[in-house]
Amino acid sequence: MNTNVYNVVWADDDIDALIVRYEKRFTNNGIHIIDRAHNGEELEQCLGEKKNMVDAVIVDANFNESETDIDDERDTSGLSFTRSHLLKQYSSIPFILFTQRSDEMIAEKYRNIPKFKSEFPRHERWFKKNDEDELIEMFEAIKKEADIRKSTSFIIRNRYQKELSYADVLGEDSYKYIFEVLCRDWDNTLGEMREPFATARKIIEQIFGQCETVKLIPPISDNTNGTGDYFLYKAYSPWDEQTRRRIPQYEMKGDDLMPKPLAQSLVYFLDMTQDGAHRKKKLTLKVDEYFNKTKDVLLLRSVLFILIDIIKWFIETWKCHLDPDVNEIELWEKV
Repeated sequence: MNTNVYNVVWADDDIDALIVRYEKRFTNNGIHIIDRAHNGEELEQCLGEKKNMVDAVIVDANFNESETDIDDERDTSGLSFTRSHLLKQYSSIPFILFTQRSDEMIAEKYRNIPKFKSEFPRHERWFKKNDEDELIEMFEAIKKEADIRKSTSFIIRNRYQKELSYADVLGEDSYKYIFEVLCRDWDNTLGEMREPFATARKIIEQIFGQCETVKLIPPISDNTNGTGDYFLYKAYSPWDEQTRRRIPQYEMKGDDLMPKPLAQSLVYFLDMTQDGAHRKKKLTLKVDEYFNKTKDVLLLRSVLFILIDIIKWFIETWKCHLDPDVNEIELWEKV
């Protein structure tokens, strides 16, 4: 059973040194630092890009609002910017104060702002650096806050940790697509997606291109359906108009590169996504029309999970065949 992983963004003017010091402790306690920020402006940019991935934000008491250096070790413009701007804009995300400053110094700084105590209650959202007990308290507070919220993104990220990790290796576009479809499926909004089949096919075409680049397969990636047939039948035999028959061009050596059940699923996947690759006059199955008319998401779900399986197969296979020159000799041959 997977253990939940909690994502945080950490903002501190000394963040680079702090991550070197603390990252292992965070990781060992199930806390993943997905981004860092040196000032308030960087923090705002991080949240703008990754708000759906963040379970908590950790901020220092004294860090700057912008890149402009302020020669004052008591500067709290970054925290003030966080309070006045980011807490409101990202109200669904808990902000945690993690500072070395004394309770007295912070109390004096915000004595005229009673709301501060409710924003950062001590030992709930306000913890001291260099205190082992409070570090553990902070970890537990982050987990508690995330568990209370049980956001869709949190549930999906943890339910599909392994699957999303494969998509992440393949690339950001693949990760975003699969993550969105899984989240929409959970929220029952999958039927609202536009052209989901065409996007899925583009990801498969990207995989085929990378297979060709590392020479897992011969140069046939310009024929997507032909590549699917190659995995299933262990040969690529394009249609020749002059002879009116298929002419063998490449053959796969040895055992099946892709397990047959997966190869058969791949051919089904290519059939279902075929329409998205052609003009309307050449549509055969009219999958998009069916999807838009019925809003039946079962077909899209079947395509999604085949796509995840293919991505997993590619990453694991590629890791076992890293040398293109060896691949060209051992995996296929020209007829």
